[in-house]
Amino acid sequence: MIEPLRSYDPFDILDSLFTLIRDFVTGRGSSYWSNYILEIYHKYKNDAVLFSFILSSLLVIFIIYVTFRINGIYAKQRKVLNPPKKMLEKKEEEKLRNEKWDIVEKHINSENPNDWRLAILEADIALGEMLDKLGYRGESIGEQLKGVDKSNFTTIDDAWEAHKIRNLIAHEGASFLITDREAKRVISLFKKVFDEFEYV
Repeated sequence: MIEPLRSYDPFDILDSLFTLIRDFVTGRGSSYWSNYILEIYHKYKNDAVLFSFILSSLLVIFIIYVTFRINGIYAKQRKVLNPPKKMLEKKEEEKLRNEKWDIVEKHINSENPNDWRLAILEADIALGEMLDKLGYRGESIGEQLKGVDKSNFTTIDDAWEAHKIRNLIAHEGASFLITDREAKRVISLFKKVFDEFEYV
């Protein structure tokens, strides 16, 4: 004898699916899932169509969840293996600036006065590059410094003093006498300026 079709409350079915999704997302254990699936099976086993619908829904939910997780993992891997071009350019620029500053420090720590003068010239070039990055325009570093707003550039006086020493070195060359102590003081002025803008 064929058993008559049973009627089910659609809200009961939806509630079961919602509970399953919620517990899946919150991470229930495998034993809980086995028991839950068996419970659904015993509850709806007499209606093959309804049971197939519920099982298909569970499989779709599972596939969507797995796809979402895999895409998340791939996205993280792509970010690590292929960082954005701008990020690479920024890192390369920072590396180049640090290398230039390493050269300045190497010259200033030399025992040769010519190297001290060279350190100041190199630091001044870095100052010009920094001013360009900050958006100050001018034919020379002096013109760029004239366009600075003191409220946005607290070390402007240090920059001027260091730049003026650089100009003396550039004009007088080897005849410009400078002591080790004075050269290091001038470099420290440049460093204060760079530190304000985290340039080196």
